Amino acid sequence: MKKIFLVSSVFVLFSFFVSGCKSDQTAETEKQKQDSIKNAANTSTLSVNSKFLITPPDKDYTGDYVDKYPNGVIKFTGFFRFGERHGQWLAFYENGVKWSECTYDKGKRNGASMVYFPDGKLYYSGWFKNDLRDSLWYFYDEKGKEVDRRAYKNDVETGLVN
Repeated sequence: MKKIFLVSSVFVLFSFFVSGCKSDQTAETEKQKQDSIKNAANTSTLSVNSKFLITPPDKDYTGDYVDKYPNGVIKFTGFFRFGERHGQWLAFYENGVKWSECTYDKGKRNGASMVYFPDGKLYYSGWFKNDLRDSLWYFYDEKGKEVDRRAYKNDVETGLVN
């Protein structure tokens, strides 16, 4: 399988994930990396604030997606279906601790989403419906204590929940 590479910027609280592979790096995959970076720079929809850009080898790619840190620890893993994220996607810190998990359906976030502190404690969790925040979202401090709870409908905050 071809290798997909990470293009990074700044982390956005509710978005995550990146690129990867299952084979050894070759000169051809290095060229793909450079092409991916050039394409990302030319994409008008690419937000400067997005931490990661996930790009399949081609627009119809179906298959596994894995990216690793230089130390061999998995950075991101997921599945593409017809060029779009589909199913569960996971991200990990460089020490191997889970960073985030989210479920996608045909390229849109649908279902539970969780993000963790570097020590593995839950930072926030919530639910997406058609790529929009929906239902209750819970926020925690570094000690694991719930510090905030908010309700959303169609990505609009409907208020604090006690």
